[in-house]
Amino acid sequence: MKLHHLPLPSRRHLWLGALFPLTLALGGCASNMNDLTQKVDQILARPGGKIEPIPEMKPLPKYSYVETSARTPFEPPVTQKANHGNGISPDMNRPKEPLEMYPLDALSMKGIIVRGGTTYALVRDGDGVIHEIQVGNYMGLNYGKVVSITSDKITLEEIVPDGQGGWRKQTAIVQQKSNK
Repeated sequence: MKLHHLPLPSRRHLWLGALFPLTLALGGCASNMNDLTQKVDQILARPGGKIEPIPEMKPLPKYSYVETSARTPFEPPVTQKANHGNGISPDMNRPKEPLEMYPLDALSMKGIIVRGGTTYALVRDGDGVIHEIQVGNYMGLNYGKVVSITSDKITLEEIVPDGQGGWRKQTAIVQQKSNK
């Protein structure tokens, strides 16, 4: 059996083989653009829209401030001043518990367990991990201390900023959601 060797293509043949498809592709780019030109001309021939005038601004009434012995308008009323002496503040030196890394809406109660007379709530965190907690544990971002656990809810006492430099307590509830 005799093998026939095909001649190797020359550089000229390689260049022609590469340029031919490129020439066809570029030729397609230079096709008739009359449709596009007509569409642009139609859009430019449309009448321009009407711009609404800027509404006239009415000047505000002028007031002059005369200093008196009463409080200035730049201080909050006495009833709104911060109550720093109410004794409410979170314990900043207490180590954080795992469920304090999640907002309450990312936590869900899944049930309870009673062991040795102590009731534990099963809480799923935002990462899907189940935790056992009891009264006295903390959860949520607002220093929420668990004050009671029932079969369908966990009641917390949170310490939140009062907006005036102090703190106040508020009650929050994490309820068990039905498994529908």
